[in-house]
Amino acid sequence: MNFKLLLSVFVAITFTGIIFSTSMSFYINSYDPDWYGLLSNNSLDSTPKEKIFLLGSSTVYSVNSTFVNNYFAKNDVNYEFFNLADMSDSPKKRIHSISNIISNNPAIVIYGIDVGDFRTEIKNEISLEEIIIHPKNFFLYQFEDFMEPIRDKIPGSPKDRSLLTIKYFLFGPQPHHHPFINFYETSVTPTHELKLNFNDNFESKKLDLSDENEEIKSLKVIINELKKNNIKLILFTAPKLIQEVSDSDIQFFEKTLLTYSNEYNFPVYFLHDKYVELEIWRDSQHVAINNDTQIYTENMTEILLKEIKNFAI
Repeated sequence: MNFKLLLSVFVAITFTGIIFSTSMSFYINSYDPDWYGLLSNNSLDSTPKEKIFLLGSSTVYSVNSTFVNNYFAKNDVNYEFFNLADMSDSPKKRIHSISNIISNNPAIVIYGIDVGDFRTEIKNEISLEEIIIHPKNFFLYQFEDFMEPIRDKIPGSPKDRSLLTIKYFLFGPQPHHHPFINFYETSVTPTHELKLNFNDNFESKKLDLSDENEEIKSLKVIINELKKNNIKLILFTAPKLIQEVSDSDIQFFEKTLLTYSNEYNFPVYFLHDKYVELEIWRDSQHVAINNDTQIYTENMTEILLKEIKNFAI
């Protein structure tokens, strides 16, 4: 009976996850920045502006689109900024929506790359002795290996994601310039508390930056597709308080991105360790959202202004 109950729960969770994941995937692949919804009274801006799309995972969602657009408006910068950050985004995931991104004709795509997306996959291993002494653990490890490929495909918050999808079709993206993750104020957690809570004895995972890595392959396809469609690309490494890779691997990662920058002719900025000394973190992976943590957004605005001028030359 317990086994049947466990199986039923697992099937229900999997089925629900697939439904929500599919609906959200449809939302992302049909996204239109000019869509205001079936029931909205809003209309398109009478003055057309060039679009800037920010891509990346939740590590870039705290860039405040309202701040950027207000700055552009006050300083007569004829661009409109959209933060299209999505949960668990990576090049391998983003490649499925890149055709839709291109079809919406952005002038500039600024892409925040998470160093952790390029870590090697380490499969769980369990010794024969461990199996004999604790046979239950064998099945737990196998379940982890089974779940790993689909874990990122299941939305972290099905309720939030399904509501976002429904609101998108009825009222358009809310807020309009930040459609895929709920944007709300979050408080700062003292840095020392975050570091104390983090396991300092973690084993650093190696980076796989070879041409066989699916993330590298996808990143190159995205770069080439944007270039082929005359869309300007800006690449940056997304900030985190704690990186689970070694310093030497991070240095190699920087060199690799600089190589791509020279090869494909796009600018790259390194922000992954820029804010580690600042009290602006919600957790070890995300900058908080409030008036005291605007430095991330301000730096992003500065990068955009600099590159807009460079592109105009």
